Amino acid sequence: MIEEKTQGGVQSLEVGLCVLDALIAGRSPMMLKELAEKLSMHPAKVHRYVVSLVRMNYARQLDDGRYALGDQAWRLGLSFIQRTDAIQAAQPMIYDLHRQLDCGLQISKWTSQGPLIVQWIEPNQPVSVITRVGSIMPLLNSATGRAYSAFMPENVIKPLLEQEWQEKNNQGLNVHPANWEEFQKMKSVIVGQGIATVSGDLLAGVNAACVPVFNIHGEVEFCIAALGSEAHLPIDLTHQWMLALKDTASALTQFITQR
Repeated sequence: MIEEKTQGGVQSLEVGLCVLDALIAGRSPMMLKELAEKLSMHPAKVHRYVVSLVRMNYARQLDDGRYALGDQAWRLGLSFIQRTDAIQAAQPMIYDLHRQLDCGLQISKWTSQGPLIVQWIEPNQPVSVITRVGSIMPLLNSATGRAYSAFMPENVIKPLLEQEWQEKNNQGLNVHPANWEEFQKMKSVIVGQGIATVSGDLLAGVNAACVPVFNIHGEVEFCIAALGSEAHLPIDLTHQWMLALKDTASALTQFITQR
């Protein structure tokens, strides 16, 4: 049970942050009763703190009564991610890649909800893109999502994939890969190639290719995705743009692991 401290600090703030922590830790929105059980607090007490978090936009209440993180909480996390040493240190190489490709570049980090876009560098040519900084990318039909799915641990990825398959099924939509077996085949190809691609899967007329950058532990530190028109960014692994994307990811991995 959370104990309200009396020595120094602001006890109500500490309790409120514990409530926010519980919302952050939850993989999905929670009812007030569920949130209270996780905190070992009386629901009425939790409700007072949740109301304040909602007022400040750190939480929001859904139509079904459940509570989820609000936009301000996402902005806080995004601000922190944008300031991480690895991404900041990688900026010169990222912008050099942008000059080579003249495509839109998306830099993403992994979160409990999926891949989060933390940086978007516009191309000089017009490309219709609906995903912006702060967007969570789908795992199944985005190059970014497929890259993380292929290189992240399966126990982390599988529940999120199953959730997406269920959502697509509820909407009556077909998607590839359509099941775990098809995903395993796609994963094998992506790991072998070192790059994930989509061609008009998420945005009509827009191709995308995504590569992972690894840290010293062999984990995905962040991913870089290039987005361009079918004519400007062909899905051809021998094309100079694809080779430049992979070379940059390899150079960044080496740079990060030797820092």
